[in-house]
Amino acid sequence: MATRTAALALALLQGAAAGRAGAQAPTPEAQSQRPPQAQCEAVRDVDFRTLERERARLPTAAGSPVADMLDVVRIPAWAARRPPEDASVVIRARMPPGGGYSSDHRSVVWREADGSWWFWRHSVNEGPPAPPPPLPQGLSRQEIDAWYANWNDSRTADERYWPPHEGRLSAQKTAQMEAAWSDPCRAWDPDWWPHDLPLNRRIDGSRRRLCPQDSSAIIADMAEAGRPRRSVGGACINGTPTYRMIQNAAYAAADPAPR
Repeated sequence: MATRTAALALALLQGAAAGRAGAQAPTPEAQSQRPPQAQCEAVRDVDFRTLERERARLPTAAGSPVADMLDVVRIPAWAARRPPEDASVVIRARMPPGGGYSSDHRSVVWREADGSWWFWRHSVNEGPPAPPPPLPQGLSRQEIDAWYANWNDSRTADERYWPPHEGRLSAQKTAQMEAAWSDPCRAWDPDWWPHDLPLNRRIDGSRRRLCPQDSSAIIADMAEAGRPRRSVGGACINGTPTYRMIQNAAYAAADPAPR
């Protein structure tokens, strides 16, 4: 059921993106600065003319399925850190259940003015739920009630049983984020990478490329300083800089603690 729901919402997302005039077209400034398509490996074989025609034929979806699916991606009030006003980029990403997986990954990743990257990530249904912390011994009934109230705090059930993680993004993922963010080929990236991609030449006997059956889609909201806010996503893994950024966001993690 979760897989069908996610597939339907993602289909609506693709239709909504197609219905926004010019949403997937880069600005004239970006067009003038982007390298030739043949130099950008991730999109080198993409037939953009056919892709735009196919997107234009999709029905426009009512409402905002992206906003609806990202509504649960929120940093709770008790979190230690959140994006500052002067963050150069903020990514809210979600990899919902699908592709044979029941886990629901929700994350926020941002770059602060000093160049550091930070994250908050919540993976629901990833593994068994965490048990409550051990109850201290020798407490009175009133103290036990107060202890449970403190444990519950303002957290949701999902936050209690699958605790979110937060902190500074790992050095490896920071380097990957910086590389993708500054990649000039990002100007070629469409807002939405479809399940069925048209190609400009035959590859393995076909002018189409389909997502693998076990692929999990990722959707995201990207807010960058000096650029229009964008809803972006992909039905399956691809090598575009934009997708690498939202994939890193979906799997955000800190460096392991020293032993």
